[in-house]
Amino acid sequence: MRPFNLFPPAVLCVFILSSSCKDNTAGCPADTDILTSFVSETGDIALVTNSGEAYLQSGDGCTFLEQYFTPGFEDIYVFTDDEIFVTTDDGSLFPVTNTFYDEVNEYTVLQDAIILSTDDSTLHWNSFVLQSPLAPSVEDYVALRACLLNNTCDFLDNRIDIVSDPENITNKVFQFTAVPPSANMVTSKSSIERTFNYFVKGMNLWYEAKYYIADGMPYSIADFENIYFNESPGPRIVFNGNALAIENKFGDKIKYYQDTPVVFPTGEWVTVKVHFMFSETNNGYIELWQNGIRIMEVTGINLPLFNSIQNSLEVGISATQTGCVLLVDDVRLSPVPF
Repeated sequence: MRPFNLFPPAVLCVFILSSSCKDNTAGCPADTDILTSFVSETGDIALVTNSGEAYLQSGDGCTFLEQYFTPGFEDIYVFTDDEIFVTTDDGSLFPVTNTFYDEVNEYTVLQDAIILSTDDSTLHWNSFVLQSPLAPSVEDYVALRACLLNNTCDFLDNRIDIVSDPENITNKVFQFTAVPPSANMVTSKSSIERTFNYFVKGMNLWYEAKYYIADGMPYSIADFENIYFNESPGPRIVFNGNALAIENKFGDKIKYYQDTPVVFPTGEWVTVKVHFMFSETNNGYIELWQNGIRIMEVTGINLPLFNSIQNSLEVGISATQTGCVLLVDDVRLSPVPF
């Protein structure tokens, strides 16, 4: 069985971050056609049109990059008086749930946590990613995921297990294990994902989970993404050295640091909480806590575009350059404070 599919196929071309997608030079779009513009990570002016096309602007004109998003992507959602539903790939409706709490204890193996049909509405996750040297491409790790869910293969190098809490043997937790990426890979990943959230401009998102770094140090541990836009942009919780930070995984990749960095300890449980009020302007709001102490409060951009829908939560080792083992427990999401 394959994971319950609530999202389109991954887009492989890298938006704004490299020139590899440039395929022709053309005139710039009319001003009335430009949805937004910003300075990209490379220092170029990036333009996105109302029809979702992406261009790089220079003195010689504009170079078309790619289709950043497809107009009408939001039509996948169905609204009633008190609920939002997302249309699945087979045309059925599945309820959006912006509020959940996963204690992990009800699982024995990873497969127990994954939604496989619309009947599994009490579960919290519908996918996972094990990108590694032995499964480096999208096609590779999608095939691996399918055979793991079919119980026709075993993990390769990266893996996700349900294990006993090192501090409480009666408690079960997720264990994410990742090896370093190979030389031709951008990152290694071992993460679990849900793609049926619905957070838009002006909404608040509250997230909390317990983390235990057993070995190494991952780069990112929670991503809040829009999978309808190329490269699944959004903010994420990352490490800057041995301290937590927030990074925008889009545009010029703004990173928000702690004023006085608090060391993130290893070999013990640490509760991490974040609050976003989403905006594509500097009116966005970000708060970050470590073990109940607020270590960051800033205003700034945290939404890729004003029409972005942050529908995906990715938890675990969502990016790493080194081998590491990360335990996660008590994952919580809500549009209101806990």
